[in-house]
Amino acid sequence: MTHPHLSPVRELYVSPDAAAALLAEAGKLPAWKLEGRQAGDLALLMNGGFAPLRGYLTQADHDAALPQAGWPVPLALRVTQDFAARVQPGDDIALCDEDGVAAVMSVTDAWGDPVLLGGKVKGLRRLGQGPPNALRALFRDRGAHRVLAVQPDRPDQVAAAARRARELDAALLIQPLPGVVADVPDGAILAPLPVALPGGPHVALWQGMVARNHGATHLMLFDTAARDSYRPHQDRIGVKMVGPDKAP
Repeated sequence: MTHPHLSPVRELYVSPDAAAALLAEAGKLPAWKLEGRQAGDLALLMNGGFAPLRGYLTQADHDAALPQAGWPVPLALRVTQDFAARVQPGDDIALCDEDGVAAVMSVTDAWGDPVLLGGKVKGLRRLGQGPPNALRALFRDRGAHRVLAVQPDRPDQVAAAARRARELDAALLIQPLPGVVADVPDGAILAPLPVALPGGPHVALWQGMVARNHGATHLMLFDTAARDSYRPHQDRIGVKMVGPDKAP
């Protein structure tokens, strides 16, 4: 039996030959230096952490980002007015970090003030660590039929997650948010997230989809309001919610 959480998730990287060709052309493209959390968002886009997205949302999808939509929170590339003046829908742009070009984006939409860009992404090289498919392969090798993910914003939350993982007979996936230093219990897998939680009322759905893409079958949520928000959507997302206390 093939478990969905153990099967590979779709990545946005192109082949090495295609990456070399795109890189050769990238010097002619408008280049945007990724700022703030943008590098982390791009890393998760490219490595499948934001599946099923294939790039930044179009304006229509961005404005309609709701629990019923394919992605629960808005995600677009925010750029300056000066940069946006050099780009129009149909153009390609290079997305760069401190090491150079990481991806090429095909712009389909530009709107707002400040300007937001939408469009598909082609990844040229990997950013960050702990990609979803590497974790899925690890859980597959371990025969982990249950994986409990926790995305702690405080170190003490890991101990509660470890207790619940033992109760569930689940592997424990620890995905600390930026700035959180977490102890790693024996046998647990540490895969820090490169971005903080997004804002908005549907952040728990974002957490569930990110956890799912990294191979989780269960997600620990500590906040009662987050659990109430997540509960109606957990079957669609495919990741069961648990709280810090064992259910009676």
